[in-house]
Parts: sequence; C-alpha cells; structure tokens
Amino acid sequence: MRFIAALIVLLLFAGCKKDSKTEWDSELLAPIARTSLSIENLVRDSLAKVNGDDYVTLVYNATIYELNLADQLIKIPDTSIFQKITVDSLLLPQTYIDYVSTLGALATNLKLSADPAQKFLGSYIINNHGNVTTIAALNGFTTSPFSFDGSNYFQTLELSQGNLDFWLINHLPIPITNITFEIRNAVSNTLILTDNIPYIPAYDSIYKVYDLSGKTIDGSLNFQITNFNSPGSTGPVLIDTNDYIRLKGRIFNIKAKRAIACFPSQDLISTDQEITQSIGERKFTYVDCKSGELEVDISSSIQEKLRLTYKLKGAYNIFGRGIQAISDIPPALNGVPQTITQTYDLSGFAINLTGSDGSKFNTYTQIILAHIDSTGILREITSDDSLFIIYKLKNIKPNYIKGYAGRDTILFAGSSPFSFSNLFSGNAPNALDFKTVDVSLEVDNGLGVDGNIRINSLSSTNANGNKVTLFDNSPNSILGKTLNINRATDFPLIPAKQEFSINSTSSNIKDFLINLPNQVDYDIEIKTNPGGNKFTYDDFAYLDSKLKVNLNLSIPLDVKADNLKLRDTFDFKLGNSPKEIDNINDGILYLITYNKFPMQAKLNLIAYDSLGNVLDTLLNNIYVPAAETDQNCRANTAKKSVIPINLPTERIKNLFNVRKAVLTATFDTKTNNPVCDGNYYKIYFDYKLDAKITAHFNYRLKL
Repeated sequence: MRFIAALIVLLLFAGCKKDSKTEWDSELLAPIARTSLSIENLVRDSLAKVNGDDYVTLVYNATIYELNLADQLIKIPDTSIFQKITVDSLLLPQTYIDYVSTLGALATNLKLSADPAQKFLGSYIINNHGNVTTIAALNGFTTSPFSFDGSNYFQTLELSQGNLDFWLINHLPIPITNITFEIRNAVSNTLILTDNIPYIPAYDSIYKVYDLSGKTIDGSLNFQITNFNSPGSTGPVLIDTNDYIRLKGRIFNIKAKRAIACFPSQDLISTDQEITQSIGERKFTYVDCKSGELEVDISSSIQEKLRLTYKLKGAYNIFGRGIQAISDIPPALNGVPQTITQTYDLSGFAINLTGSDGSKFNTYTQIILAHIDSTGILREITSDDSLFIIYKLKNIKPNYIKGYAGRDTILFAGSSPFSFSNLFSGNAPNALDFKTVDVSLEVDNGLGVDGNIRINSLSSTNANGNKVTLFDNSPNSILGKTLNINRATDFPLIPAKQEFSINSTSSNIKDFLINLPNQVDYDIEIKTNPGGNKFTYDDFAYLDSKLKVNLNLSIPLDVKADNLKLRDTFDFKLGNSPKEIDNINDGILYLITYNKFPMQAKLNLIAYDSLGNVLDTLLNNIYVPAAETDQNCRANTAKKSVIPINLPTERIKNLFNVRKAVLTATFDTKTNNPVCDGNYYKIYFDYKLDAKITAHFNYRLKL
C-alpha cells in the first residue's frame, strides 16, 4: 500500500548518516486491508428484523401469484356494430287548392248543355241578373276539370301518410244536393279521391277531411264536380251572377315513402340510438376510459347533402366536455353511397353504459341528427334511403369500471420468481436449518369483487432443479380447500386482506424453504362472484386493481449451519508502483480474525486484479474456532485467531497487481461448548467475523 513508500522514505532519512555504500536489512509491519462478515452478508437486502434483545428475525414477503384486472379478469373486446337507419318520413310543405265557380260561370256552362231545360235555365239566370225571381230545379250538372299544378313543389309523392281537408262553400241563393267530385292525377288519370256530399244549404258550407295514406300523387292534379243537383229556390230570390261555389283545400301532414320534390330544410333523421356491447355475463354500468377509440363509419345513400350531428350521450371528461361532432356528407351520386369516417378518442372520458332509460348495461347511447337544407332543386329521396353506420369500439382499457363483473373460474398453473435463494447467495440447499418458521399465505384483493381461491399445489424449485412440494397434514390446512375472499372497498380504495397460516409442525414448510428456491410453482384456481350478482351491480375495479397471493415469512434465526457461506469483497493493494516493492526480500501477511459467531468457520481468501482475474489464493480451507458461549449458548466475546501467509519475493511481485480480495467464511455449528453442540443457535445482530490483514516485510536498503 501507500504506507510502504512512506515508510521507505522514513528509513532513508533515518539512515542518512551511514556510508553511501552501506546495505542492511530492515523489518516493517504495516496494515493492508480490513473487512467484516455479519448478518448483512448472510441476509441480502437487509431483511433482518432486530428484536429488543438484538435477536434477529428474518422477515420476507414475496408475491407468488398476481391477477391483473386489465390483462386477465375484465377485458372489453374490440367490437364492430352495424346499424341501418332509414329515412322513415320525408316532410313536405303543405299544398293548397282553391277552386271557385260563380253563378254566372255555372249559367254559361248550362247554356252550352245539349239538354234544352239546362240551356233555358242558363239563359234565364243570365237574363235575370239583379232581379228577384224563382230559380227552377237543376239536375245532373257537371263542371269542366279544374287543373292544379304543384310541379314547382313536387313531381311525385308516394305517401305513407297524408291528409286532404277542404271547405265546400255554397254562396248561392239555392241549396245544392248530391254533389259528387273526384281528384285525379292529370297525366295518368289515376283516381286519387272521390266522394259524394248529400246536401249543403244556401249560403252555408261543409268541412271534410280525407286520408291520403298509400296514395301516389303527381305534381299536376285535376279536380272535377261530376254531379251537381239543386231543388231550386222555394220562392223568389235575388239572382246575382257573382254568387259562387268555392272549394278551399290543402294537402298536409305529408310523409312520403318516395318523393321527387324540392325538400324544405328539415331533419331527415333525429334519433337516439343505442349500441349494446356483448361482454358475456358481465354487465357494466359505467366505465372511465384510460384509452380507447370509437370509430364511426357513415355511408349515406341520400341524394342530398346531409349535415350530420353526432353526440355520444353520457360521456364527459374531467372538464365536462362531451363527445360531439358535426360533419357534412356529400349527396349520393348515381346510386353510389358517400362515406365518411369519424374517430373519437375516448381517453379520459367517463361513459354511462345504462342506455337512454338508465335500465340497460354495456350500452352506449348516441344522438344522430341528419339535416338537409332547402336547395330549391328537385331531388329523389325514398324512405329506403338510409345511413349505414358501423361503430368500432377499439382498444378500450378502463381506468375504472363498475357494474357486475360476472362469474369466472380462472385456472392458473405456472411459476413465479421467488428470490429466497438470493437471500443466501452462494449457499447450497440445506446449508441452513431453521428451528421454527412462521409462514402465512396472504390474499390481497384490490378488486371490488367477491371470490374464492383454491391452492391445489405449491412447490419450491431451486437453481439445481430440485423440487419440494408443500404438504400440510393439519385439519386446518389451506391446501386443496376453498378459501373465501372478501371484496375491496371503494372511495378510497382499500384492498381486502386475508391471511391464512401454514402450520410449520404439520407441514414440510421448512424443507420447502431450506431448498433455497429461486421459483415457486403453483396450481391455483380462482372463482369470482361465486354467489352471483348479490351486490346488485356494485362490483368495481381500477386499471391497477390486482388480486395478489403473497407468501409471508417470519423466521427467527435459530439455526443449525452446515457449510453456510458468508462472503465479502474488499479493496486490497500493496503499492502504487513496482519500485515500492523492489527492495522487499520477503514477508508475511497476517490475517487476524475476531469471530463472534458461535460457529467455527472455514476461511478462503482469494486475490483478484482489476479485471476480476484470480492472481493468488492466499488462504484455502483454513479453520478459525467459534466464539465461546455461555450457558444459554450465546457468544459474548469474539474469538481471536491469527493466520500467517508466507510471501516469498516472487509471490510479492505477483501481488503488486492485486486490487480486490474476497474473503469467504463457511460456517458449521460446531463449538467448543459440548452443551451447545447439536443445538439451534440464536443469531444476534452483533454477531460478526471481523478480519484485518497486516504485512510484515523484510527490506534491503541501499544508501
């Protein structure tokens, strides 16, 4: 070490009065390194718990099985749902008909009749305009067709619903009887409506409503009175050729199955639609999405531009913003539907899944409003025209979900890492024998779901492949039995924890652990909600909710040891340059140990260079005795041992490159106290094996 150079300088100064050609030998004793092996070298990760009397207990907890919500229990599958929404009604403006025939016009038509009596009556009425006289009876009169042209509004209407109402006003000085009329399509002459009105008094009217459902109406209509009778006047009346018969009508409440028309601005589709997702027995009422997408593909066969408003009801993020979008869909061309795609990011949205009336499950509800604006252009739209909508729910991963999680039987046979062997790194199985072990199986349920668990088997497997299968002959054994699991509580989330003991006297749990396993093999069966939906849709789970099966160990360190190894790596350096050791003739390293463990130890000391290559084995299987023990088999004073290591010149030069050394102590429970031999020894926190290395060198100095 650096001490050597300094000591050489001191010796040079001390010998400065000597003759320059003088040579002599000198001896030096210098410390080289030190280390300590304690319980911290025995138990990795400082899992030792020290009791009030310094007695050490090993506390170790390991998760041997974990059920994760998002990955295993509650999966929301990708879903595609197809819907066809038809245009069930086309609203059209009301169409009005107004037909007037004066008494003078009626008389003129009578004059043109081939019937002499009607000719005479027509001339009589015209000649007596303004006179008070009697009007004779009239029978079998007809009028010429009255044409109504509504082609500016529509060309054809196939009505699923519609009404015609009219007022027939008799503004004549005589009653009219047995009036028959008809309405026909002007081009095809198809009869649309006919009726007979028995009687209308003079200067009176009548109101009628007709159902046009199922009728096909053209834009041009003919209205004609096909029969008109009157008993004439009962006495003299004033004849005024401006008196009239008038028909005022309207076609209203129109819903067309098919129409070629100029459509007014209107909502062709206005509906609440529900999307119910199939998730087996699970019935969810609410989901808070961590991530996910709703993709909506909309195809329109309607030959008019649509403005589509889409809203997902009951979906809000933390800022109160909902999911709503407005999109324009071009008109269908030559019968080819037009398609658009909208994608909605569901991340961060809480969504109600109970449908429009709040009584459903797994059900998303959306409002779809398809609106057209009036363009003044004749378009053909039918009730078969429709929106084709494909909903794609993708990659739904819930932060939180509520409802009924269903009943599942989950069988898992596998293995989990179990780092118990790492606590005693470098030791072979059976190096330790524990007097007692306290072991429990803890079920930590972070799901708001009842359940039960059955441990069919547990085995420990070590790095050499040796397997120890756990058994327990106790009547209260947890192996192979159904263990009930309580549910977690919410707001705040508090997992339900239940602990089941493994009896160390009726089981082979000590052998299970002494095997120093690096994995635990398990066969576990879990059932969720074995009693069904008894909490009435009050199950819940968070994304990070887990059901864990933990193996908890509390092992008082009352041990027997057989080849139990403690090891430590420490710095080791003889000097900074070769010149510092050129004049060393030989020397001795002394390993001085203070062993307070009540166990003898076999020591190995190996030196390494900076690359980890072995340069020298300084000690090989050298024993140091155990500490003395009292009547309670406790060591109170460390046992000192001094072990010399001879260093000839060539060995010293080889050690110049040493940078690290590893001291390994292998213990077994043999003491110099026959009362304690064969017993379990309590391990106390102050038990340790301290070691230091000193060097005794012979120098040849030339001055």
